[in-house]
Amino acid sequence: MKRPSNIYFKVVDGEGSSLEEVGFTFSLPKGPLNGAWHEFSPEAPCLLYKNPLPFYEQGMRIYVAGFDPGDITTIWKGIVWVRRLRLIREATSLDLRPFGIHRAIAQNI
Repeated sequence: MKRPSNIYFKVVDGEGSSLEEVGFTFSLPKGPLNGAWHEFSPEAPCLLYKNPLPFYEQGMRIYVAGFDPGDITTIWKGIVWVRRLRLIREATSLDLRPFGIHRAIAQNI
């Protein structure tokens, strides 16, 4: 199975707190339900990345983000800033393998 090329990721802690958006907590997906939509101002949009490895720290969780292309404010070297997004699901080992991140946990998809 091949990983889709249009996936963007968000790294958060176990409670959904972001490293980049200080003081902000994302609604996490639960089972088949996506997380809630979150809106950001155009002056301070949310950061998403194609390669989560530079942003990953031990104990953090990586999620696949969903957003409308019309909500992108800036694109730069595999990073996008968006005004509106939600977390769709936790990234799988297949999603993360190209970046050298290997998950050794049970995953509910």
